[in-house]
Amino acid sequence: MKSVYRGSDYFEAQLLHGLMEQAGLQVFLQGTALQGGLGEVPAMGHLSITVNDADQLRATEIIEAYERGDYELEEE
Repeated sequence: MKSVYRGSDYFEAQLLHGLMEQAGLQVFLQGTALQGGLGEVPAMGHLSITVNDADQLRATEIIEAYERGDYELEEE
């Protein structure tokens, strides 16, 4: 298993998780149970996404595409 994402934004992590699953990758999102217990404590990097070793390159490509804005919706 390879870690491909580490962050603290729950919605971003869920979005990336969904994009990777949609691409057919087996994805594991860890740290979501900590979200409710954090309260006002500043915790960074408690969410992580891991994938199978063979899927690391594809997962990284998906994250890079997301960061470039390739998945943004166009305004009409």
